[in-house]
Amino acid sequence: MDLAVMVPRGPFRANTNLSASRSLRLMSKLTITLAQVTCPLHDREANLGRMKEVVKDTPGDVVMFPELNITGYMPRDDIFRYAETMSGPSVKAVSKLAKQTRKDIIFGLPVKEAKVQGVVFNSCILAAGDGRVTRYDKMYLPTFGPFEERVFFAQGRKAVVAKGLHARYGLMVCYDLFFPELAKLEALMGAQVLVDLSASPTTSRPNFEKVMPARAVENGIFLAFCNLVGVHGSLVFSGGSAVYGPRGDIVVRAKDLDEDIVHHRIDLADIEVARRFRPLLKDTRPDVLDAMRQLATGTDGDDA
Repeated sequence: MDLAVMVPRGPFRANTNLSASRSLRLMSKLTITLAQVTCPLHDREANLGRMKEVVKDTPGDVVMFPELNITGYMPRDDIFRYAETMSGPSVKAVSKLAKQTRKDIIFGLPVKEAKVQGVVFNSCILAAGDGRVTRYDKMYLPTFGPFEERVFFAQGRKAVVAKGLHARYGLMVCYDLFFPELAKLEALMGAQVLVDLSASPTTSRPNFEKVMPARAVENGIFLAFCNLVGVHGSLVFSGGSAVYGPRGDIVVRAKDLDEDIVHHRIDLADIEVARRFRPLLKDTRPDVLDAMRQLATGTDGDDA
């Protein structure tokens, strides 16, 4: 991700491709549902059935599910058997459900690279209530301790802000949340809600609770985090799904360790208020991001 190219120069503005003049109904208020559910491994039909049940019963305008909720986290070598293309049965089923209910549905699925065989991404997908489908591939793959995602998945290549029927969503998956440059970039691209689908175990929970309010307040943006529960192998998933306001305050939180489906109504107008009093996006310095890129890539020109 080349921040020198992707971060705009001069006064910041939303990506013009996200114009509300098309079919986007950017209502000021919307209800977010966090579907903190168990997701059995290797049981696509059961997981799709649970999604349908939740979406139809919830008052949410946008309904979020955990990371890799279609297959469970994580199928390891079976990932290649359960991965689908974007024209596969899971995307078709969820897109149909989104159109029927006029809800934005955000879910997790291992997605096959269409042009290159054997390449699979850990993807976050928005099935919008107006029929559009947008995909983000997880950029930061944890491969330490109990995590081995880079063994099975390819790294995503770009940040994505997805236009839904009810809002613009900056898509992220789990470990992505620990990299403030990604959240900052998606905020600058016009996101109104940062969404993070997660399969965070109990050992990681304290760290997530530190970074989530930081990502919200440093960008003056809503952040919605939907985490998995249950036990897969040695991992005990912690739950605690939550929504944070643009000043970093927690506005709703699900139970720890148990299934819980929570809802909260937000007002997108709060974003402008937060940014007026603490203009952190306006004060973002592209030259600092350029320097970070140069140091990270070894192109700073300093041989000392």
